Amino acid sequence: MFASKREKPNREIAEKGLRATFARLAAERLGLPTEAPAASPSVGSAPAVVTVGEGCTERRVPVSFVRQRVMKRLKETQNTAALLSTFQEVDMTAALRLRSKYKDMFQKLHGPQLGVLSLIIKASCLTMAEVPGVNAIIDDGTKETVWRDYVDISIPIPSPRGIIACTLKDAQSMSIRDMEHELAGLTDRAARDELCVDDLSSSTFGIVDAGIAGGMLGTGIINYPQSASMGTNAVKRRVAVVDGKVEARPIMFTSLTYDHRLV
Repeated sequence: MFASKREKPNREIAEKGLRATFARLAAERLGLPTEAPAASPSVGSAPAVVTVGEGCTERRVPVSFVRQRVMKRLKETQNTAALLSTFQEVDMTAALRLRSKYKDMFQKLHGPQLGVLSLIIKASCLTMAEVPGVNAIIDDGTKETVWRDYVDISIPIPSPRGIIACTLKDAQSMSIRDMEHELAGLTDRAARDELCVDDLSSSTFGIVDAGIAGGMLGTGIINYPQSASMGTNAVKRRVAVVDGKVEARPIMFTSLTYDHRLV
């Protein structure tokens, strides 16, 4: 079905946090010393405030190098891929019951809490084994379709600077326990600003969550080398017909944005 685990990066040689990493890379681009943190070019003077009318002011702030790269890659994806989105509604009753039933036992045996995200990741991996095109990519340079036997999933991790998309490598070979340990480690490192570049490496499939902000529906955009990205949203009790009976069920709407040239 899928290949075995690939070699994982050595975290011992990882940089000390994204802030320090980006400052070091910026210093290297500008030819400045990288040893002294005080010389970090990422820290600039406060932007000048310009009056544009009575009681109206503007501030012009340079776009950071990282943001420029993100903007460029997203636009390149939009210009290349034939983006299409479809929507589904998911009855979360079984997943929430499973979590409620086993969460205390799971935490006692394994340490981290049992969450819903790991169940979504596991379901995504199993589905991509049946629909491999969602995990593939079109190489426009060679005019080839690249079929992958591994799944590197980009997942949302909270941090003091906002949500950061981190990558679970070889997610197809992970158990729910493995995933929860990885998620707990990423969350802990993000809170301490100790994520490294390897944690943000390229992914083959993405999960984006708008539910944390109460979002109900939305479309996403894939981030190359992905061909698909799934959006998860808030779980709300909604009216549903189950076995001919009207019930209030915990429903989550999901969206799948994908490259229609391939999927």
